[in-house]
Amino acid sequence: MNKMEPVKFTPLAVPRIWGGHRLKSWFGTETEEPIGEYWLISSHPNGTSVVEGGPFRGKTLNDLVRDYPEAYLGSSPQPRFPLLIKLIEAAQDLSVQVHPDDEYARKAEADFGKTEAWYVLDCPEDGRVIYGHRFSSRREYLQAVEKKRVKDYLEYAPIAPGKLVFVPSRTLHALLAGTTVLEIQQTSDVTYRVYDWDRVDERGRGRELHIDKAADVLRYDRQPDPFPERAELSAEGGLRGSRLVSCPYFTIDRWNLASGRHSFDLGRQNNPDILIVTKGEGTLHWSGGEMPLSRGDAAIVPATLSGYDVSCTAEMELIRTFY
Repeated sequence: MNKMEPVKFTPLAVPRIWGGHRLKSWFGTETEEPIGEYWLISSHPNGTSVVEGGPFRGKTLNDLVRDYPEAYLGSSPQPRFPLLIKLIEAAQDLSVQVHPDDEYARKAEADFGKTEAWYVLDCPEDGRVIYGHRFSSRREYLQAVEKKRVKDYLEYAPIAPGKLVFVPSRTLHALLAGTTVLEIQQTSDVTYRVYDWDRVDERGRGRELHIDKAADVLRYDRQPDPFPERAELSAEGGLRGSRLVSCPYFTIDRWNLASGRHSFDLGRQNNPDILIVTKGEGTLHWSGGEMPLSRGDAAIVPATLSGYDVSCTAEMELIRTFY
């Protein structure tokens, strides 16, 4: 089995009506449009990542998965790369929305469902997100929509930088204005909007809502816990980190690296690691090569490498996810 190299991708900037301008400085984006999302790693047909350098420059993530599945896919719950990694900047409130689970999405959308997690990078001092609801039944939900009282039933959860919010499929949710997050999710682009704050475009038109499909997938029983219990991690050389969440679709770890060189094993043998830099800069090292890493970079470490090192000259925050 050949040892493939780690790869980084060119971020895909996605304009959104609710987007902002702060993350543009991370990537040198030159546009007047508000950018809501940067897709850092994606194999979804609505936006597919392209390798930005090295021997695979210009190839898509789908090319790598097709040509070198042992290295860049491993054991995956989807035939494509199963995780979509985004940065999201909400200058305005996002729509109140819900995502289906796999069973419903396959039947209704020919896609996969979406369980996701938000790692909070920035938010207002009293930051919060919409998380869950008080609808007791489908009937009560539809009545609230008809009477334009959806806002009266929304639940909220407090957030702060460094906090992780876990959002299983079928959970009503929304990011609110002033919030920037790293989002790690199943590879899916299925969203059912329930309420969009009565926003209209320059022609007086609102965005499409998906009232009936949302009614189908909303959970009306006990709402999930947005804040999973963290577990402490340790690695070679006394390095310590935190396991922020682990679910059937992904595991997310946070490592706060001090100056020096730090060694890592793969999070799950025979599956790739995904590394995202949220603070600082450094270098990714492997047998036979190295790659610079800076804030906003996302790299896939192939499953055919037994381990790798990350070095930095100052503090660096590294988010690692695997499936």
